[in-house]
Amino acid sequence: MSTRCFKMLVMVFAAVLGAARCKTATDSIVPQGPPPDPTLLPIASGQEPDTTAYKTLNVASQAAGFSYRDPVSGVRVWKVTSGTVPLTNTGAGHDYSEGGNEVSRAWGPNHDTHTIMILAFAGGSSHWLVDFTRGVGFSNYRRLTVQPDRDGCATFSNLVGQERILYIHNGTQLVRYNTETMQVENTGHFPFTGSIYAWLQQDRNDVWFAGLQSDNKTVWVWNSRTNQSLTHLETWTNEPYLDRNGRYMIMTSGGPNTTTRVWDLNSNSLGAVQAAPDVHYHVSHAGIARGFVVALNPNGDAQQRYDVVANAQIAMTALYPNSGGDAHHSGNWIQTDAELGGNLDKQWTFVSGGSGPEYSGYASLQWKLAIGVQRSDGSDQRLLVHTYDPSPYPNYYDYAFGKPSPDGKVVLFNSKMLNQTGRWDLFVAEMPLH
Repeated sequence: MSTRCFKMLVMVFAAVLGAARCKTATDSIVPQGPPPDPTLLPIASGQEPDTTAYKTLNVASQAAGFSYRDPVSGVRVWKVTSGTVPLTNTGAGHDYSEGGNEVSRAWGPNHDTHTIMILAFAGGSSHWLVDFTRGVGFSNYRRLTVQPDRDGCATFSNLVGQERILYIHNGTQLVRYNTETMQVENTGHFPFTGSIYAWLQQDRNDVWFAGLQSDNKTVWVWNSRTNQSLTHLETWTNEPYLDRNGRYMIMTSGGPNTTTRVWDLNSNSLGAVQAAPDVHYHVSHAGIARGFVVALNPNGDAQQRYDVVANAQIAMTALYPNSGGDAHHSGNWIQTDAELGGNLDKQWTFVSGGSGPEYSGYASLQWKLAIGVQRSDGSDQRLLVHTYDPSPYPNYYDYAFGKPSPDGKVVLFNSKMLNQTGRWDLFVAEMPLH
């Protein structure tokens, strides 16, 4: 055989082997699995919690790992913590409904396992992890080897393929942490150095990260691809909301009649300050979506959508009347164009209704001590689960703070389990899948 023929044969063999390898790699990719389908949940119609059925379950006395079917919605709910899990503690839950992700996208061979972050109190507070598999339960409770500086200082990746990456701010640096190896695994421009107070969050592509600096007023943003960092101070800032598309930062004073200002990150320009008496907004406890946030109206009795419009201004759109009350929102389910049919108005966000019978408008509420899911075009509201959390709330961590995973497949919430004076625990609800 000539040298030329031999070389050609080697090239052909290499091409065939390369094609085989590519085919094997492609064939081994496991699909992400069926998406969540909120339309399989009951329509929200102000259903009351079934406290008789719930008391029969005796959830407060059950061990971590116990599961039950919600007596009203039928959704399967799991108890993540107890008085001795993940360690002997006085209460365990999760941080907050707004901000970053405290439960990961699904991972594993069947894409049905999530990693959950736990905030446990035992003399002080500490953050822990546990892996949760739908229909199976929990495994591998472990304490984070790098602790967030405080609550609101950690967030799981939004990216497919990085499901087990947790971004943690330890007080001086924002690091990239692998929850499988339990090690810091910085890449690219990580770590980002700078002090922050809390409100760590990122856009849907893990490009822009944001939060408040240690003065709890100065907003910082950082582009993890370009290493560009920017800050802006408004003395009234209380809550920062980073649009999930990564373009707009909405700064608000919080509460009814909020003062707001929009920062366009594309052009690094600021819109005019919007405040009463010219406008009356309630951009607070908001659920962050792509292009807008969802919160209550200034009267606290209806769901509203707050869009960013021309000249970086906020515009309020009424969505659902008679569905307000004391509520926390979350928009952490990152929905793609394909899932939405290209219509961002169809995004689902979550609302945790906290008002009980002491609230004057309780009879008309769609969320009676419950977590619901709603379309952002005003077309659909669904009941996910009743939290059986007593109202009014004795302290901050008694709030349910409903928050989904970035893929929307599971939802975290806190509950005191009808116990007015006892401990609170963390729960995870399984969203129905399509």
